[in-house]
Amino acid sequence: MPAYYFEDRNFVIEEFDQAKTFSSFLPGLAGRKGIPLWAFYVNRGQGIASFGIRDKNSPIMEFSPASISYKNVAVNGFRTFIKLGGNSSVYEPFQDLGENPAVKRTMRIGRNELAIEEINRTLKLQVKVVYFNVPDEGFAALARHVEIVNLDGSPLSLEVLDGLPEILPYGVDNAGYKAMGNLLRSWMEVYNLERAIPFFKLRSSTKDEAEISEFASGHFCLSFSDEERLIPPLVDYETIFGYNTSLFYPSEFAKTSLAELLNRPQITANKVPCGFAGKSAELAPGQSVNLYTLIGHTNDIEVMNSRAGHLCSREYFRRKREEAEKLAERLTDDMHTSSSSPLFDAYCRQSYLDNVLRGGTPILFGKGKEAKVYHLFSRKHGDLERDYNFFSIAPEYYSQGNGNFRDMNQNRRNDVFFNPDSGAFNIYMFFSLIQADGYNPLLVKGSTFRVPGKRRNELAEWLESAVDSHRSELAELTAGPFTPGRVIHFIEDNGVRLQIGEEEFLEKLIGLSEQSIEANFGEGYWIDHWTYNLDLVESYRAVFPDKMEELLFSPGTCLFFDSPSRVLPRSEKTVLKNGKVRQYGAAVHDEEKLVRFGIGMEDTRWLKTGSGYGEVYRSNLFVKMLSLALIKMSTLDPYGMGIEMEGNKPGWNDAMNGLPGLFGSGMGETFELKRLINFILKTLSDMRKHNDFAARSAVLPEEMYNLLIWVYEIVSLRMKNKLTDFECWDQTASARERYREMVRFGITGRETPVSYSTLQTIYQLFLQRLEQGIAKALELGGGLVPTYFRFEAEEYASLTDNNGNPVIAGCGLPAVTVSRFRAEALPAFLEGPVHMLKTVDSPGQAEEIYRAVRASGLYDEKLKMYKTSVSLEEQPQEIGRIRAFTPGWLERESIFLHMSYKYLLELLKTGLTGPFFVEFRNTLIPFQDPAVYGRSTLENSSFLASGVNPDPTVHGRGYVARLSGSTAEFISIWMLMMAGKQPFRLGPGEELILRLEPVLPGWLFSEDGRLSFRFLGSAEVTYLNERRADTFGDAGVSVRSITLRDKAGSETRVEGCELAGAIAEGVRSGLYPELEVLLG
Repeated sequence: MPAYYFEDRNFVIEEFDQAKTFSSFLPGLAGRKGIPLWAFYVNRGQGIASFGIRDKNSPIMEFSPASISYKNVAVNGFRTFIKLGGNSSVYEPFQDLGENPAVKRTMRIGRNELAIEEINRTLKLQVKVVYFNVPDEGFAALARHVEIVNLDGSPLSLEVLDGLPEILPYGVDNAGYKAMGNLLRSWMEVYNLERAIPFFKLRSSTKDEAEISEFASGHFCLSFSDEERLIPPLVDYETIFGYNTSLFYPSEFAKTSLAELLNRPQITANKVPCGFAGKSAELAPGQSVNLYTLIGHTNDIEVMNSRAGHLCSREYFRRKREEAEKLAERLTDDMHTSSSSPLFDAYCRQSYLDNVLRGGTPILFGKGKEAKVYHLFSRKHGDLERDYNFFSIAPEYYSQGNGNFRDMNQNRRNDVFFNPDSGAFNIYMFFSLIQADGYNPLLVKGSTFRVPGKRRNELAEWLESAVDSHRSELAELTAGPFTPGRVIHFIEDNGVRLQIGEEEFLEKLIGLSEQSIEANFGEGYWIDHWTYNLDLVESYRAVFPDKMEELLFSPGTCLFFDSPSRVLPRSEKTVLKNGKVRQYGAAVHDEEKLVRFGIGMEDTRWLKTGSGYGEVYRSNLFVKMLSLALIKMSTLDPYGMGIEMEGNKPGWNDAMNGLPGLFGSGMGETFELKRLINFILKTLSDMRKHNDFAARSAVLPEEMYNLLIWVYEIVSLRMKNKLTDFECWDQTASARERYREMVRFGITGRETPVSYSTLQTIYQLFLQRLEQGIAKALELGGGLVPTYFRFEAEEYASLTDNNGNPVIAGCGLPAVTVSRFRAEALPAFLEGPVHMLKTVDSPGQAEEIYRAVRASGLYDEKLKMYKTSVSLEEQPQEIGRIRAFTPGWLERESIFLHMSYKYLLELLKTGLTGPFFVEFRNTLIPFQDPAVYGRSTLENSSFLASGVNPDPTVHGRGYVARLSGSTAEFISIWMLMMAGKQPFRLGPGEELILRLEPVLPGWLFSEDGRLSFRFLGSAEVTYLNERRADTFGDAGVSVRSITLRDKAGSETRVEGCELAGAIAEGVRSGLYPELEVLLG
């Protein structure tokens, strides 16, 4: 029977092969100077189910979805065949041929490694396997160490074959192999066999086109044993399996000695190769035999040949395994926590690691304001369970990957808390990616650098002293887009000797360069992506309240992304289908724009003046906020309640994909707009401290100014009851469409100033209009705010051309114009109340929302958690795939962890500490029963199957591993618990104040009343709470004194709960590595 527990920093699963199936992955961390390799595993067979480089189209072991991997990994994955004492029968550990009480199997999951073990009491053998990614090497590799131990009291002779039954040569793409694997054999070849390091690649490209390319790179495999010499490999699977094409049993090995097999000729072409290493051994009692394998990818097989002696070393394996462990440890030190619960502490680190894997970790090139921020290790969340997502991890030094705007944005929310030096980079980046039409590109590809023409002479002069050769080639390489990894690879590949240190070289080079954010449209325009931008600003304010004015008003900090895709006006997307009015084909590629500017869909382009032919337009962050709030204000639905899904995509809940066609709108985004407008108004109010406030203004592009005046005038008429809601919507939408046509190709560059006092008047009116719509939504929701609305056209007319013929829209359906809508609220979702909580003014209001949610069908009585929605059974299939999903599964009525954690965070932020800690214990993953959860309770899942799922055996079980927004929400929860909502603030006279206000339950303190955490990535803060009392509530303890230790060990004790001025700045700057905080 499976058992789960946490031991020695590993999560352990006994009898893992009988436990609930799950998939996960090694983190793909190779360090700054390493090449990452992706590797997925399941709890069947020998674990590893697929691995490769870059993306799923460069597999070494074929990528298959989780449901298929669970079935096939025992055959297609790593295999170990053992013949004992000359016996012809073959024993294969980790193979499931029926329950065997004499066999015990254990899996140990570390942060950066996977280990499995089998003990066979009948055969008296122990087989241990460890996997880890090899860090800090110029090649990518998965390391595998197999140890076979003789547990018998007698000597034992054995022959063992260990390896992979299929290795896909480099050049084979995953989808192509699944569709045309038989054809692709024709290109396959294994090279370098004579050097005992097989090199797997296709002979040439496989596309049916005139231009043919050859592959220099390839996959490799090398193995050695205790003698530390290369083992001659077997790459012809027929040598081992013979006629047994199922690969289930090694028929040839069963009847042939290992020595004879190794002497047989192997066919290395025209078939899918394998990679096995063999070893014969005589084992004394307690003795073991070891097989070590590196299997991965290299750009040059001669490098591997030349390093074979160095790599074939047990010490090398031991050292690299230790480096891999320390790499993950160092990376997660930022969220080090020491409490009464080691499991919770480990969960904190794991959440931080998984957050980094989706959002990246910031490093800096340079210092001060000239420093450039670069994110390492990020990638899109694709894996065996997220088989629909196309992940990519650059196989280069200083590796970064692709990601979706929403995902990267939220996973970088707390960068500034862990690395204050990252500053405002993320804020300016994600606000710059907002377009003039209010939307944003989906795909964010990371950043590149380029030395501009004006600094080329300076570069050439510097290279004279910095490198000893290839100066012109380096100048050419850095004149176009480059990454740090690409430059270092060039230097290594060409034997360039640096005259200065590598880091110093990169810092100087990047200091001469301009940084570019690379992004492209991807698909569709979601209505929620922009809402995460303000979270970045609030995180920044919690650390740098004294720099907010500089953040908002520094000139030229923000650009406008310029997408080659546009949202069509209503006349081109409002259509009639089967007698019903729908909104289809709302976002299209702008072919005229693509041709006019000679750009492609993949290009990164920024809004330019001169109607698109001039300079890139730059503004400040405050103007960017004004424009964003304005354009979203112009997208309120026909009732003035939700934000319209007018760009062909829904909001956070992707599975509501049908709602845009039903003129859907979202209230969550309305609350976020209210929050943004409140921020704008608060900023304007704060600016009144300046004596020249009356003379100050924001400078807007003239097109934006026109829209501002149009919308203001329309909303003014509505608020005076001179327009109906529909008329307000109709006129505002028309104004928005005129504006979008004006900025379609670019802007003129002319600007108009608008005084701060005028802006206050306008945005205050906008806020009133929002409040009016929110009140109406609450009325329609019966007290619990709806999350979504859909609209049915009650009156409409067909559009005709000048000849009286029906106008056919781009989607092929007749176009219509609507003159009256009827709103229908969808059943309750958790998302709406979560966003509403962000805008409440008091704990009393928050408690009303909490009670209403708890009393609704959103609460899962069985699991004591919150579902994404109540029953959708009465809804039409048209609302989206969510309706087609099984209840309690994926986004439909499941416990979607990201939204559940969002709810927890808002309960905590609004001061509902009592309810929060009740829900905290019920919902947080480390406090779940792992036998029910079905996987490591250190790792989040996307969702837990809820109590409404028709299969009761899956209730409470976690699905879709790790890389979700839940990590960002938990980190925000953790920060608020540890340090409070606003640790840094401004006191009298604008003096910087640090005030730690932990929100911690007494049970989380150790027996001696201590709890420690890492603050700002630099300071170890230890709370001393002798009574182990809560730090909240009427009987709670609070900060009495703070003792600081600087880097020299000197102590400073401050009475009270605040650090002010230079001391507060010192903590923020990392001058005090230790703080001891007395609570009482």
